[in-house]
Amino acid sequence: RKVYVGGTTSFIFFVLIHLFHSQSQLKNLLVSFYRIWRFDMAMLYRKLAPYGGEGGREWDDDVYEGVRKVYVGQDPSRISYVKFEYVKEKGKVVTREYGKIIQQPKEFALEYPDEHIVAVEGTYDRVSAKEVITSLVFKTSKGRTSPTFGANFFGFVNGTKFVFEDDQGKKIVGFHGRSGNALDALGVYFALDSPNTSTPLYKLDAPGGIGGRVWDDGSHDGVKTLRIGQDGSRITYLEFEYEKGGKSETLNHGVKGQTPSEFVLDFPDDYIKSVEATYDKPNAFRNTVITSLKFETSKGRTSFFGYKVGKKFVLEQKDRRLVGFHGREGSAIDALGAYFAPLPPPTPLIPAKKLPSVGGNGGVAWDDGVYDGVKKIYVGQGTDGVSFVKFVYVKGTDLVPGDDHGKKTLLGAEEFVLEDGEYLTALEGYYDKIYGVDEPVIISLKFKTNKRESDQFGMDSGEKFSLGENGHKIVGFHGQASDVIYGVGVTLVPITTTTK
Repeated sequence: RKVYVGGTTSFIFFVLIHLFHSQSQLKNLLVSFYRIWRFDMAMLYRKLAPYGGEGGREWDDDVYEGVRKVYVGQDPSRISYVKFEYVKEKGKVVTREYGKIIQQPKEFALEYPDEHIVAVEGTYDRVSAKEVITSLVFKTSKGRTSPTFGANFFGFVNGTKFVFEDDQGKKIVGFHGRSGNALDALGVYFALDSPNTSTPLYKLDAPGGIGGRVWDDGSHDGVKTLRIGQDGSRITYLEFEYEKGGKSETLNHGVKGQTPSEFVLDFPDDYIKSVEATYDKPNAFRNTVITSLKFETSKGRTSFFGYKVGKKFVLEQKDRRLVGFHGREGSAIDALGAYFAPLPPPTPLIPAKKLPSVGGNGGVAWDDGVYDGVKKIYVGQGTDGVSFVKFVYVKGTDLVPGDDHGKKTLLGAEEFVLEDGEYLTALEGYYDKIYGVDEPVIISLKFKTNKRESDQFGMDSGEKFSLGENGHKIVGFHGQASDVIYGVGVTLVPITTTTK
């Protein structure tokens, strides 16, 4: 009788060893288990800012399973061309290339999937009045080093040296940078395991100064409010109100000083899309610090703080939303980075319900459609009833005027305007037959909201009606009209936290 110690993992490996007769069979199974485990564990991708110049156009390959081959071309003074062969899930190969081929590119192949790039070294220098990448060297998980690509004299190269390497030897899974007729700048993505998150995250490194203390707020569901303090030359204070799992948490950094300015987001419907910032070393201070911040949201709102001086950088990840900040702090904000997460799933379409119009069947049918809500209502009266209606609707952040229905008389039209946070819950009124008209017409209208009632437009005469349902709001109108309003109906949607 045998006793096995070490828990579930040890027992599983004991069974595997006895079930499989060859190392190749066991290896294949373990690779499959790893892929399943890796799929279940969310990844954290660390994005390191590029080294080099600011010429050319920006490009970003994002992340893949790994890198299979690298091709590098050069001219006598710089790296002129790069091509990367990436591997996606299920083994599909994707190729990306940048720059201009001048001399035949040289290839550096990896033994994928058993070998990965774990470090990139290089130099950048000023060539023909702009900074470009002048040399590159790739290092792998198997201890191999590529040749030195670029102009070099027995391994010696000119320019400022840079190194991309993770402290724990993690693999590089993507590149980004700038290029035109040469490789102007190069940055990388590292893949890190992140067992504390359920979705893949991007951690963008914090540009700025190297003074102060490191701080890291981590990732959250989103940012609700930002409070920013500044003095005559620096961003001195940041306060973020985050939400995570339905609970709010406020974290602050720097020195508060005067009352900070506030930027409030319409969370969860609005989120920070990007942060554009500058950093510099003000004359009166020793450290390089953040000098300006500009936030842009998914709804197109922007807010600027500070003084736009120094070197510019942007915190942004395509098709992602900002969910946390990190950086360095002292008497001011020395550096700032951010976390980005996948966009929230689109809000499911809420089925609209159209209630039939009431009144007569004369004139021409009209239907304004379905919107998010109603902002303004215009009602014109004739001698015997309602002769004109027009509605201004809300769609997202926009106001959308509906068509004119009916005909204005010399009495003009009266206006009913809804406040922010107010919505229509019911439409009441009367319809009746009038002299000289075959079909009944609308005699009067009154609108009810979640906060109040409008005045009655018209008289109490004829058959009374009420359109609306509990738990629903009006998001559109339809009906029949010619020179008068014969009939009117409403379109409803359920009231939820996203439709209020």
